[in-house]
Amino acid sequence: MSHRDAHLPADTRRILHLDVDAFLASVEQALHPELAGRPLVIGGAPTSRNLVMSCSYEARARGVRPGMRSSEAARLCPRAIFRPGDSRAANVKRGEITRLLLEYSPRVEVASIDDFFVDLTGSTRLLGAACEVAVRVRTAIRERTHMPVTVGIGTSRTLARLAGKLAKPGGVAEILPGHERAFLSGLPVRHLPGVGHRVGTLLEKFSIHTVGELALVGRELLFATFGPLGLDLYERARGIDDEPVETTHTLDEDDALIPRPPRSIRRDSTFEPEEGRRDRIEGMLDYLVERAALRLRQHACRAGSMEVRITYVDGRPPHLRATLPDPGRSSSRRRRLPEASHVTAELSRHARTLLDELPRRRALVKRVGVSLLNLSTSAGRQGQLFSDPLKDRPDASHADREHRLDTALDELRQRHGFGRVLRGSSLPLLERFPLEPDGLRLRTPSLNQ
Repeated sequence: MSHRDAHLPADTRRILHLDVDAFLASVEQALHPELAGRPLVIGGAPTSRNLVMSCSYEARARGVRPGMRSSEAARLCPRAIFRPGDSRAANVKRGEITRLLLEYSPRVEVASIDDFFVDLTGSTRLLGAACEVAVRVRTAIRERTHMPVTVGIGTSRTLARLAGKLAKPGGVAEILPGHERAFLSGLPVRHLPGVGHRVGTLLEKFSIHTVGELALVGRELLFATFGPLGLDLYERARGIDDEPVETTHTLDEDDALIPRPPRSIRRDSTFEPEEGRRDRIEGMLDYLVERAALRLRQHACRAGSMEVRITYVDGRPPHLRATLPDPGRSSSRRRRLPEASHVTAELSRHARTLLDELPRRRALVKRVGVSLLNLSTSAGRQGQLFSDPLKDRPDASHADREHRLDTALDELRQRHGFGRVLRGSSLPLLERFPLEPDGLRLRTPSLNQ
């Protein structure tokens, strides 16, 4: 059948990027239809110092934006409805969208909690033009999940993402094959992935305001100025992006969604207001490790390395923060573990050791995080030959007991929710964070996973 893509070579890359509009707010509106069309803000109460995590477009029309303080959002939009968000429902919606996308292509990548890539290369004869498929997908997601999505189409991941930015909210935009350079030439340079506030400010100081102007800068100069990021900017400004769409999920024989083991697992949390008590900082680190370790065991993996990060409050005036380099307020320490592990207690001990090795500052802590790296597939666990006489059961070592404890807690939390059991090291967090069935209510709802 003839269609708009029929003249393209069969190997022409056709990539869809789907971005759920105002994801956390849209999840809340899907669960509570009475909130549709009303200004909705996901985050802390307006009387708190929490930040806006997500907001509906009705709230954005009044100036509300993700990242601003809840009190400022309430001032700009007095009629806004504030909700804490539902991370468990968000994960369910993400799974429903992933399952639907797998009906169109086996190459589906869940890039984050609210955006997806679909590779349609080689399927034009079966499915039709990529733009027509995008419209069908958008309609199907709206009908089945009640979630609004924006779809961008391009010959690479970068171009598909950029096209989607132009179509927000709820539209479909396509960058036609062969027109990539023409599209990029007039695009504001800040729209290019990798150009954040700091990089964008520096480029504008050099009178580089569009992607076309950035494309005139030599590769060596960009590398000398920005390091490895400069090499990425050099290629992206020219529309070069050969990164494939990595399949992250498959369906088993029972039509259950099976996630692909991740390459790494990262968990971070921000203290709002900032924290000075060491027991709470350590408790948050232990809680994040426990979350990450659970994810590790769910994928039957072990971590071979670990990284711990901490960020202190930057006390410099705002006008200096954007122009001067980071004075060391952020620090991290990474180390290979003596033996790959997925045991929570063992990973927590290594995390505490790395935290103690980080330099301390006479400032409040803004953020703490942990990453589990060098993941490998776990092929089971070898028990210990010799017993530990200091334990209650002489037929089991201390490591065996920790492993059995994790197994028991995982089964309990699978039935009743992660927040039904809290380790003692995380108890100081109860003074600041409410405990719900899904876990502690952190500043970012998506962290509850």
